[in-house]
Amino acid sequence: MTDAQTRMLIIESDQSAVEQLTRALEASEAFDLDIYNAPDLARALELLDLESFDVIILELILPDSIGLQTLETVYGRAPDIPIVVLTSVADDAVALSAAQHGAQEYLVKNETPDTALVRAIRYAMQRHQLLAQQVQPARSHQRGRIIAFIGAKGGTGTTTVGSNVAAALARQGHDAIIAELRADFGTLALQLNRIPRGSLGELLALPLEQIDQHRIEMQLMSMDHGPRLLCSPQRPEQFRDLEPEQADAVVTTLCSMCDFTILDLPANQSLASQAAVRLADYVGLTVQPEHYCLEAAAVRLKQLKAWDVSPAFIGLVVVSRMASGYNVPMEEIRDRLDSRIIGVMPPAAEACAAAIAVGQPLVYHQPEQIAALTLTEMADRLSAASIEPMPL
Repeated sequence: MTDAQTRMLIIESDQSAVEQLTRALEASEAFDLDIYNAPDLARALELLDLESFDVIILELILPDSIGLQTLETVYGRAPDIPIVVLTSVADDAVALSAAQHGAQEYLVKNETPDTALVRAIRYAMQRHQLLAQQVQPARSHQRGRIIAFIGAKGGTGTTTVGSNVAAALARQGHDAIIAELRADFGTLALQLNRIPRGSLGELLALPLEQIDQHRIEMQLMSMDHGPRLLCSPQRPEQFRDLEPEQADAVVTTLCSMCDFTILDLPANQSLASQAAVRLADYVGLTVQPEHYCLEAAAVRLKQLKAWDVSPAFIGLVVVSRMASGYNVPMEEIRDRLDSRIIGVMPPAAEACAAAIAVGQPLVYHQPEQIAALTLTEMADRLSAASIEPMPL
């Protein structure tokens, strides 16, 4: 149980829902709670004027307000309090808009187990606290978008895709950072033919509260007219366990520093990757168009679902390394995995090798090459207000 009392405002008109939530929170012993309940928006605004709160649990449908307008009003009155939307509205488009309008989490009643609910509230409070330490009180800029790439298995081209998407976003004029979020050696620096001056390993050696903008800036490497890089540890003595709280702190801080944070995640089961994925606005799952890789992708999709990632915020990136083409047609991949395809990368071994030799992403070195064009098109989709699948 926490030492400090958590003052929670539940904005909910259904008293049975309030009682159910209270029981779940008390049973978890994760909070020492002081709960206030507002049955409508008017009473919520009164309480926000009179009291201070650590977190707000918000139903979007109230007697005097319905939909995203409810969130906008509450956020406008209390921008410094983390808001967790817990609603009966099961709509992926609304969920995405809620994240863009200040919600830390979007959960659907009767679809979220009590343990996941408690965890989501705790993470929302931690993320908000870490982010508040990094931003100016006047909120000079908004939280950037986080795109996470993870492989169905190792060797599916996740790093190549992530680095090129980050580079394409930078070419569009966005401030982009790609972070290789793994505790041991990764290939981002090698693929860009760079020797990084710092790495994630330096951050992992710090106490959690010292992972801030200044220290992250010290570990970033810049590219001419391109994204900034946060590489994984490069030497064995820097290898350390990556704890979920550390991943949360690094990603939360990064997204306060740029327009787009691109995460290159290892293809394994870890609490750190789970924490990072839960922060992401969108997840790209890299797969190869081969039957055995699609089997691995099916398992990875189940894992992402267990991590509370909505299928609406997951897209497939099909990476082919065989000059003979795609062993499995795009339509079959989409239907077999029941997932949208947001991008493809056709075979480009020689072009990628030439780009590595000069230390540039493919989209910079050969922007008119077919793989570079498809990666740029994917970056266009991921930077749009609404992320749509690619036409097949």
